[in-house]
Amino acid sequence: MNLLWIRPVSAEQDLAPDERRVREFLDCPSGVSESAVSLSAKLGISRRRCRSILETLVEQGIVQRRDFVDIEPMYCRFPTR
Repeated sequence: MNLLWIRPVSAEQDLAPDERRVREFLDCPSGVSESAVSLSAKLGISRRRCRSILETLVEQGIVQRRDFVDIEPMYCRFPTR
């Protein structure tokens, strides 16, 4: 079961296009580790919007945020088998 899409169909249809693109990118079966800056550049969305979406996903427990002293926070999701 995919944790990124556990929500009612009506809620899924109400997602903003940016949020849908971030969720689809994070749905990689091999896992993902990205900073908000890197992901926003890859998807062509604003850094602020990307960080907001990622923080929401952290609150939902879908991705983990790893903070570092000398670099941007990394947002990680590695599916278990």
